[in-house]
Amino acid sequence: MKKFLKRIALFAAFVLVFFAAGELVVRNIPDSYSYKNRYLTEHGDGVATLVLGSSHTYYGVRSDLLGDSVFNLANVSQTPDLDLALLHHYAGRLGNLRRVVLPVSYFTFVDPRLEETSEWFRCVRYKVGMHLPEHSDLSKYNFEISDFEGYTTKLRSLFGKGAKNRCDSLGWGLGFTVAQRVAGWKEDGKDRAKSTTLPLNGRADEVESIIGEIIVFCRERGVECVLVTTPVWRTCRENMDRRQYSDMKRRTECLANKWHVRYFDMMADPDFTEEDFHDVDHLSDTGAAKFTAKLRKLMGG
Repeated sequence: MKKFLKRIALFAAFVLVFFAAGELVVRNIPDSYSYKNRYLTEHGDGVATLVLGSSHTYYGVRSDLLGDSVFNLANVSQTPDLDLALLHHYAGRLGNLRRVVLPVSYFTFVDPRLEETSEWFRCVRYKVGMHLPEHSDLSKYNFEISDFEGYTTKLRSLFGKGAKNRCDSLGWGLGFTVAQRVAGWKEDGKDRAKSTTLPLNGRADEVESIIGEIIVFCRERGVECVLVTTPVWRTCRENMDRRQYSDMKRRTECLANKWHVRYFDMMADPDFTEEDFHDVDHLSDTGAAKFTAKLRKLMGG
């Protein structure tokens, strides 16, 4: 029995050492989050315009076409509470910041916090890659292996089987191109609208307050905050819940009027055609170039 227990203990120790070594290796493999953290740590004082938000701006706003000294700090599924946390986190590095671009989408006011969703694993990227102090060092969010799929993807990247960095040098998300979109993408509008339609509850009031905090954060530092809604393909727009859409519009316009900030709503902009979309609510690479040029013109260069 003692021999058996000893073998079990040795095996457990081996497994622990194996995973501990893997954790150390994976933590040092770069991704878009760690890249953005390093960029702002080293070059934050050179950033005049900062793009925040979710995948709509991550893939939809090209920093190199928006003007000089622009950096895209948006990430997939990034919610306004994370936008605010990132602003506070990098505030000391952004001494020359003059403008913040913040998206407001159909789902912005009803999306729960990431920790409460099936995408909770993305919080690991903020804690490990960006050192965002939103969670304890002893929480699951401070361990790469908690996001096991991301953990194994990073390990495969050591052998050339995974992308190490999915954004360009100025933070714009890569991969959402016309060539890479799936066949029949326009038919996904109903499903996409349904998946982003959620009950209107207290979360909307909370998010509205958070966006207000972002605007105040900017105002106190002499930074302009610009609100924007990115284009959405018509099959998705047509299937949106009218009540949720109206509530989003009302809250955004109230924020813009209250704080005297500019709001550009391009959700139904007729200038955007099929070639400008990667899927029903994300712009393609060509669409991102068009949208960015248009946004730059609206903002005055």
